[in-house]
Amino acid sequence: MSGPVWLVSYPKSGNTWLRLLLANLLCRRSDPQDINDIGLATLSLVTRQVAEELTLVDTFLLTRDECDRIRPALMEEAWREAADLDVFIKLHEAYCHLANGSPVLGRPARAAVYILRDPRDVAVSLAFHTGLPIGRVVEQMLSGSTRMGGNKPHHEQLSQPLLDWSSHVRSWTAQRDVPVHVLRYEDLRADTAGFFGRAATFLGLEATPDELARAVRQSDFSELQRQETEKGFRERRLESTAPFFRAGRVGSWRDALTPDQASAIEAAHGAVMAEFGYL
Repeated sequence: MSGPVWLVSYPKSGNTWLRLLLANLLCRRSDPQDINDIGLATLSLVTRQVAEELTLVDTFLLTRDECDRIRPALMEEAWREAADLDVFIKLHEAYCHLANGSPVLGRPARAAVYILRDPRDVAVSLAFHTGLPIGRVVEQMLSGSTRMGGNKPHHEQLSQPLLDWSSHVRSWTAQRDVPVHVLRYEDLRADTAGFFGRAATFLGLEATPDELARAVRQSDFSELQRQETEKGFRERRLESTAPFFRAGRVGSWRDALTPDQASAIEAAHGAVMAEFGYL
């Protein structure tokens, strides 16, 4: 099977780790892939540079709604470039629609993998990543108007809707435009080869047990941390207060969130958390 695949998650839920697992599986090298040169066929269609090269329009002159309306055309360009290839498109945005009912992302990919993580752990990881107080991050995860990117000079990406955490999850897991495989971060940590193997099978990727074991070994957190310590990681934000590959620990929220912060997340997102085994 060939064609674009969406790799989707709420931020800091394991998307980068999944991309490295895929890269190490598909590149079939004896040495681990360079975290700064993943070597995976990818496309990024939310960066201003890509949008402006394709549209010849200064995107800082566009409103948020106007930016949303050009997104389907950007995705259509991806299909032309990658129709016969296995191309992986990383996304953090919710699956939303324009006023006319068409998806902001335009024509669906052939498949999507949605990486899901306990929102309490997401809050902790996202706070380190953004340099924001955990309380502020919790507020954003509870707000239906939360977006990434924007029109400020330091924003390299177009504005993208995140919504609140539950709405983000449901926007992808309930839609029927594209086949989606839900992959829990916690399961991937507990049995990486097993659950990554299931995701690979869903995507039509053939891999032997030895090939899966090699990809898992080359993508181990200790290896990713070693590389980041030695040469840094280009996806780490300047305002981050910890390495990008900080810990990846399941349940770290118990030591980082106050009881009120944990309760706020559980009260707002309890239904979806229970549906996916987090409560």
